[in-house]
Amino acid sequence: MEVLQFSLLGIGAGGLYALAAIGLVLVYRGSGVVNFAQVAIGIVGAYVYYELRVEHDFNSTAGKYFALFAGLLTAGVVGGLFHLLILRRMQQASQLSRIVATLALLITITSISFWRYGGNSRVVPGLMPTGPMKVLGTSVGKDRMIILLLVILITAILWAIYHYTTFGVATSAVAENPRAAASLAVSPDLIAAINWSVGGALGGLAVIMLVPITGLGPGNITFLVIPVLAAAVMGKFSSFPIVTTAGIVLGVTQSLVTRYVEQSGWATAVPFLFVAAYLVASGTTVASKTERFGRMPALGTGRIPPGLVLFGFVLSMFFIWVLFPKNYLQAFEIQILIALVICSFIVITGYAGQISLAQMAMGGLGSLICAFLATRWHWPLELAFLAGVLSTVPVGILLALAGVRTRGVNLAVVTLGFAIALEAVVLGNVKFRGGMTGYRLKNPKVFGIEIGVTRHLERYATLSLIVLALVLLGIANLRRGRAGRRLIAVRTNERAAAALGVSVVGAKVYAFVLSGMIAAVAGILIIFRLPIVQFDQFGAVNSILHVQNAVLGGVGTLAGPLVGSGFAAGGVSQQIFSFLGSDVGIILAVVGGIGLLIMLTFSPDGLAFQMRQQNAWWLDRLRRKLPSRKHVIDLDALGAGTSDLVPPKVLSVRDLTVRFGGVVALFDFSIDVNPGEVVGLIGPNGAGKSTAIEAMTGFVKPSTGVVTFDGADIGKWNTGKRARAGMSRSFQSLELFEDLTVLENVLAACDRRDPLAYLTDLVRPGHGKLTPPAAAALVDFGFKDKLETKVSDLSYAERRMLAVARAVAGGHSVLMLDEPAAGLDDVQTRLLGEAIRRLAAERGVGVLLVEHNVDMVLRTCDRVAALEFGEIIGMGTPDEIRNNERVIDAYLGTSRFREEKAATVD
Repeated sequence: MEVLQFSLLGIGAGGLYALAAIGLVLVYRGSGVVNFAQVAIGIVGAYVYYELRVEHDFNSTAGKYFALFAGLLTAGVVGGLFHLLILRRMQQASQLSRIVATLALLITITSISFWRYGGNSRVVPGLMPTGPMKVLGTSVGKDRMIILLLVILITAILWAIYHYTTFGVATSAVAENPRAAASLAVSPDLIAAINWSVGGALGGLAVIMLVPITGLGPGNITFLVIPVLAAAVMGKFSSFPIVTTAGIVLGVTQSLVTRYVEQSGWATAVPFLFVAAYLVASGTTVASKTERFGRMPALGTGRIPPGLVLFGFVLSMFFIWVLFPKNYLQAFEIQILIALVICSFIVITGYAGQISLAQMAMGGLGSLICAFLATRWHWPLELAFLAGVLSTVPVGILLALAGVRTRGVNLAVVTLGFAIALEAVVLGNVKFRGGMTGYRLKNPKVFGIEIGVTRHLERYATLSLIVLALVLLGIANLRRGRAGRRLIAVRTNERAAAALGVSVVGAKVYAFVLSGMIAAVAGILIIFRLPIVQFDQFGAVNSILHVQNAVLGGVGTLAGPLVGSGFAAGGVSQQIFSFLGSDVGIILAVVGGIGLLIMLTFSPDGLAFQMRQQNAWWLDRLRRKLPSRKHVIDLDALGAGTSDLVPPKVLSVRDLTVRFGGVVALFDFSIDVNPGEVVGLIGPNGAGKSTAIEAMTGFVKPSTGVVTFDGADIGKWNTGKRARAGMSRSFQSLELFEDLTVLENVLAACDRRDPLAYLTDLVRPGHGKLTPPAAAALVDFGFKDKLETKVSDLSYAERRMLAVARAVAGGHSVLMLDEPAAGLDDVQTRLLGEAIRRLAAERGVGVLLVEHNVDMVLRTCDRVAALEFGEIIGMGTPDEIRNNERVIDAYLGTSRFREEKAATVD
């Protein structure tokens, strides 16, 4: 009976999780955005309700329902305005930018709530009767049952509306294809705004009904975010009944855990465990063709003039030891440490493109281990520091492994859930925080030198500055080295990176581990600023706040941490604006949040890039005057050695069948690609040509069949292993690394894949070394004078050529080209065909050419296979294919093919 009683008690909270999650689903259906600020918008409505009920005495029956209406209206208006004013202007923005926009709204609302109401929870009168009633022989509050019935009713109504009404169909159309919907006179902006408004109102209703149970305070936002997101995720942001069921199950589970698990915090961690298990189980290791995350924030070059570094360091030392009074020095030291935290986001988000909201949690974990070892086991601070930093490695690996199967929004949900769970179970638990007295470290010393802030603030600030400088130099080196190119390749396009032999798993593990270690270094320096160690600054909200500041400053550039840290509470900006009163830190957070929302609509790369553009004229003049060493590459000399044959390897495919559900995309496909041979594969759209390449390179798992390479069965090999063995490919959709230059794209293809680079590049990245095949490819495809040109500045034809050059650059034995001539004119197509013939004849490369340009295929290839509906209908020499009537009729059946045939004969 007790289990039943606590299950029924959990139904109330679970139903309200479901109600807020349904609002989140509406937002996603209408705009394709996952709203991390759903609960925060609901909190706005709850505060309006509180103001009217408590502060203005609207306690009559009519008054309380008027307060409810006002709260719902306010939440709906906030949601609608957020879409119209911000997200509507971000339609071409990356998924990262849109996630950060909702996080900035969350931080802004949270900060304003703290500013207006303080951090204490407030008692809010309820709307519903709370007296007991009997359910299955167990006493339970009437409000719980009313909530359950209300949620079920709302779920049923919304399900009917979105399945059977014109508005529901229009919403589905907008979610599927906004441009097509707009062409049918359906306004995507109007549909999205309505869904945002209704979703915000549902969030407001959920929070208004929940706060009489939990109390109303800004701290509620953090712990309500994950249950709501978890319910929506398990319903795949689409199914109202599943979302409702998931929310209720989460509420019941939390109630049972609260009753039967004595250790505090586990009830908060339950939604994280649910959602993490679900997302990891349902995710995929290889990104699909359809997964696109939009344009990521721009990247810096990683080049730092030594003179500029020396000048900045000397100037900072002057501030520390001469200029700043104590209050400004304390603020400057805090700002240095916040900049160090933001450096971890440069690695994980800027370079690797992974959305992690767990950086402060990693910092808290490392600092907790360090504090325990230094104060309880009395380890030397240097060893405790090292142990604390290394303690984040296994956690970073676990998060990275989750990141291998989750991406974008799903990864953000997992990392945020981890941060909240760690805060609740470990960092917020007195048992782990050193008991009632906490961890105390008197007179900390590093290599025998006292660095305690109380007596030696200048020394501690100097130590922090040195660490920041070393970390910045390390990640600058990383950006220029082989390891950095691997991370950026994964950030830009996982499929293309894997096709070049880059280990996507290895790159993600490295990014999470390195960024976690940097966060731990920052966390340890933060906690030892005070004699009694405090862990309050490692909560999930602070992690979100630092993401905001990282993106605001510029998450892809080394200047980003220096600029973004200026908006952090406790920094120099707080001292400068201290005349605003004791709430200046909160004001800075609000200004930072609003500033970021505005900036994301017109300059999503960050203030550092904006400042660079505005001051380009004098910065360029200064850079020209500073000494620099320009690395000159002699492509002609390097390419002179390309006459060597590649290792001869045969690609053999037998009886390959690929099914997608009930659709057979490829059936009993068999083909051989021999060294020095060009084999063509033709067929109409949907014939299975690209599917064949996907299956041979490991992106698609065939249902049956055998693929051998150099005599070895490679059916169980992943994409990266196949590439490293000697198989290369291009993509129909190019899949270039847009953030890199022409040279860096080709270097990414020919770089050594040594794991040691992940360590050595932090210290000495060196210059990228082009191999002879890579240098020859750059010359042959016309990029000799465009090495430093960014991909985004190339014409479409040049981008096509670069995609082929990159595929060739690795010196692979077998090359698969997917529609390489698409968009090229006749002259460019002929030159491309000649280059392919030279590769086969001079270097012994086996080439599989998939192409719609039949004339090019017949002119270039030794053998040609023709596909129709996934089956080979013709195989032979170009002359045999020209005269194969079945191929003529099935492939085109048009005068074009016959004209090409006649022209070739003539």
